[in-house]
Amino acid sequence: MKITDFMKIFSSERRIEVLDALLRQESKDEIKQHIPSSTYAFTVNYLKKVGFVREADGEVLLTDRGHANLIIFERFKESIETLRMLYEAFPDHVITFPDEFALRLCEIRDARVIASEPSDILKPHRVFTDYLRNTREIYGVSPILFPDYPEFFKGLAESVDTISLVVTQEVLDIISGYPIGDYGNLEIYLAPEAPRIAATVTNTFLSIGFFYKSGSYDFTRDLIATSPEAIKFGKDLIHHYRTQSRRIV
Repeated sequence: MKITDFMKIFSSERRIEVLDALLRQESKDEIKQHIPSSTYAFTVNYLKKVGFVREADGEVLLTDRGHANLIIFERFKESIETLRMLYEAFPDHVITFPDEFALRLCEIRDARVIASEPSDILKPHRVFTDYLRNTREIYGVSPILFPDYPEFFKGLAESVDTISLVVTQEVLDIISGYPIGDYGNLEIYLAPEAPRIAATVTNTFLSIGFFYKSGSYDFTRDLIATSPEAIKFGKDLIHHYRTQSRRIV
């Protein structure tokens, strides 16, 4: 199937609505409760012609081809919607992920933005550290450093199973003044170049921060997600940067 044919099939909201209903295994009568009968018949005939649905025992079912194409489209749609959310939440920022994560953005669709407030300007930082206190493992990409991070992570290192961080040379120069070699559960990797994203993932949450287009880091907004999908996304993202880096500790 040509990409133009694929996009044409999914260019109709009604077709998408019917396909989504079939994916949920709704019956013909159930679908007709929210789609007019004439529209339903016209839509189903079109989907039959392109091989996406078939009739069996008076019901309409997805074909293997229809199911596979619908799953791909749903993933694409949810990733686009997540990307739109990111651009709306971070309008003056560089939104960048490794290419292989572009179609996986749907995995962080549950993320919410934690933003500074006039009466609580450190809210993103506070929420982030509160989440960290209830974890057993921490993986991160840290091109930036809060002043309290070295002491904070030193305290965490005494209670968590693993802390694995990818840092820049600038961050490494700062934390090298601390006795980081005393902890067997601590890993530090040196990135070959500064990542344009900050991310931390644990067994309970994922946190992502972005840089402004001007080059400075935005400390006033943080993205937090807690779904198993988002945590898996975060761990794979950190692994991507870790495999490109050199282990120091």
